[in-house]
Amino acid sequence: MNLNNLYPERTYQDLKRMVPYAGKTFFELHPDNSREYRTIYMRFDALNSKVHPMFSNFVEGSPPDGMEQLNPKLLSAVMRMNHQASVPFH
Repeated sequence: MNLNNLYPERTYQDLKRMVPYAGKTFFELHPDNSREYRTIYMRFDALNSKVHPMFSNFVEGSPPDGMEQLNPKLLSAVMRMNHQASVPFH
């Protein structure tokens, strides 16, 4: 019996299906100054099977066209899941 057929390893396509925001860049407006924004890149850490947001500094200007605004609930959910016990991705 070949166990690889019963339990195949996860692929990059599986990751993109399960965590569609991994590898995407979002923007967030400054709460006090609406002319400033920063970018947040959602980086997938394959060794820990978690998504880590990477924040830039606030810059003055307008966000690039086509970039999505970060939903605060998504950021809250990502940060909450980072505090869970480590579970392997595969």
